[in-house]
Amino acid sequence: MKISIHIISFLLVLLVILGCSENKKKKQEATNWKFSKEIPLGNISPIGIVAQGNFLWLSDVANNRIVKIDLDGTMIESFDGFQRPMHIAIQEDKIYVPEYTSDTVKIIENGTVSTFALKENTDAIAGIAIDGNTFAVTDFYNHRIIFQQDDKVTIIGKEGHNDGELYYPTDVDINNDLIYVADAYNNRVQVFDLKGKFLNDIGNQDRVNVASAVSVNGSYIAIADQENSRVLIYNIDGFLLQILEENINYPTEVLLDKENLYIANFKENTLSVYIIMEI
Repeated sequence: MKISIHIISFLLVLLVILGCSENKKKKQEATNWKFSKEIPLGNISPIGIVAQGNFLWLSDVANNRIVKIDLDGTMIESFDGFQRPMHIAIQEDKIYVPEYTSDTVKIIENGTVSTFALKENTDAIAGIAIDGNTFAVTDFYNHRIIFQQDDKVTIIGKEGHNDGELYYPTDVDINNDLIYVADAYNNRVQVFDLKGKFLNDIGNQDRVNVASAVSVNGSYIAIADQENSRVLIYNIDGFLLQILEENINYPTEVLLDKENLYIANFKENTLSVYIIMEI
């Protein structure tokens, strides 16, 4: 049977495309994070981390303050008087601080502190994420996410254990028009679209025990597995790539920042820094 030369050409092109895709996937899945160093924090008890150039901002929950440190752990600035600050966020040099006790979000900008207007009542704000004019906060005791775009508010989740339901969410991140929720005591991260539709469940199949934090960039998802003292790294599709355990003890926060991964070791008052190693 004769095969058209056009069909043969098409099949050859298809094979090339599939081969390139497979090589790209293998390269990504061969990428490793390696422990680089530990940053001692003294009496700082870290819950939240954001990066600002060559500095890090931390929420110090034991001392009810927000501190700015360099990459050696030296304190540069301190803002006191917060009420149990949790997982913080940054946008355009504004530090957004959710206060667990007061149900308020504060903003640190140019050395002053102001209040951000939430349009929905909450019961213990544990985390916040910002992307342009889009805000998401974890409403811990109400088992839901408050998703706010300008004047529009969308409620995501309710108490429960099924897909789309939450059980004490602690942290949230927004990346590429998706909302990632650290569904802490359901032992997983859930993924929603901007309309609040459930899309995916990550971590539960890998026996996460309290998903205390999540951080997402264009390539990776990092989940803090608090009670197991480890961090799990997934590709953006939710495929497990690596489990990190070296120099990690009771992680309460993870931050993917460029080529670095910062992990808050709450019980030791340290940060562990991992760096990306291409194979």
